[in-house]
Amino acid sequence: MKTNFLATLLLTALLMGCASSGNKVVLTVENPGSTDRENQMAEVSWSEIEAKLGRTEQGVILVNSEGKQLPWQIVTAGTDQKSVIFPVSLKAGETQTFTFKEGEPERFEPLVYGRLVPERKDDFAWENNRTAFRLYGPALKATGEISNGMDFWAKRTEALIIDKWYRDDLAGIASYHEDHGEGLDFYKVGRSLGLGMTAPVDHDTLCLGDNFVTAEVIDNGPLRLTFKLTYEPYPAGGKSVTEQRIISLDAYSLFNKVTNIFETEGEELTLATAIVMDPTKTAITFQDRGIIAYETPGNEANGTIYTAAIHPAGFESVTVMEGHFAGLNRYRPGEAYTYFAGGGWSKAGFDSFDDWTQFVKTEKEKIDHPLRVTIQ
Repeated sequence: MKTNFLATLLLTALLMGCASSGNKVVLTVENPGSTDRENQMAEVSWSEIEAKLGRTEQGVILVNSEGKQLPWQIVTAGTDQKSVIFPVSLKAGETQTFTFKEGEPERFEPLVYGRLVPERKDDFAWENNRTAFRLYGPALKATGEISNGMDFWAKRTEALIIDKWYRDDLAGIASYHEDHGEGLDFYKVGRSLGLGMTAPVDHDTLCLGDNFVTAEVIDNGPLRLTFKLTYEPYPAGGKSVTEQRIISLDAYSLFNKVTNIFETEGEELTLATAIVMDPTKTAITFQDRGIIAYETPGNEANGTIYTAAIHPAGFESVTVMEGHFAGLNRYRPGEAYTYFAGGGWSKAGFDSFDDWTQFVKTEKEKIDHPLRVTIQ
């Protein structure tokens, strides 16, 4: 009897093992919008998938309906909740299925990258396979250069170039302020919000903070980079304000997702999400339902940078303020203030400002109508 009992246990364990090895989770992804999506990140709760698979992410692969493996990433955005993201391409109204199952993962090259750059006075620089940005840290502030605006690096290569550009520039081999075939940094930030950062407003005055004091990478690729910056308290309307920024950049996207949290006394602030303007040139701007866009004056050698910020809920008003094109909203301290900011370049796919604004309107529609993911 004892032998039979043990044999039964072994057989049960074997059968359970075979069953679990065949577990799979099928996802249906739908494009509910009126525009096509190309390599947009679909996102869904990882805990539900993990429970259905009966295993952790180790030894798990994602395949499309043709059995081809796709890259995927578990992300948290600094919360306790895990999601999984993966790129999909869908025509307007189209639906496709994808499957998580046990398998040997293929190796996929990272498409995003970012880090603190102490060798260049504590910049925080980040990029994906289409664009690049940076913000300024404490070592730069110590030299007297103060700015909490976002810088934009014009890029026309799918390669990740941050380390190369910094290395070559610091070694005197090639300046990243000159185009050597991959792009360059010719966006001017100065003491401003640069490309689409946000600050409190007091009586039509922008209240700018200083350089960030800490930087922490939260989600580190291969498809999404998320990091958090903190800032020292600074004055706004006679009150002290503390600021935190959480910034995410997905592979293939030209726009960062930015979440600001401001803390201060009182029940309400006015915030300006703003793009620095060149005061010596006639401004070329665009605004429409939560979009502000600005054409940065260019030149024949370097081309033209196009910029934009998108607020999903819209801006209550849009104005020119202290050399910035700004979208304003009322804000309750302590809440998350989320929007999108990014840029394009005339030498990397945009022939005119009209091309850029049409692209930005399409991006707004994608934000308004995100991909729908159903777990079967």
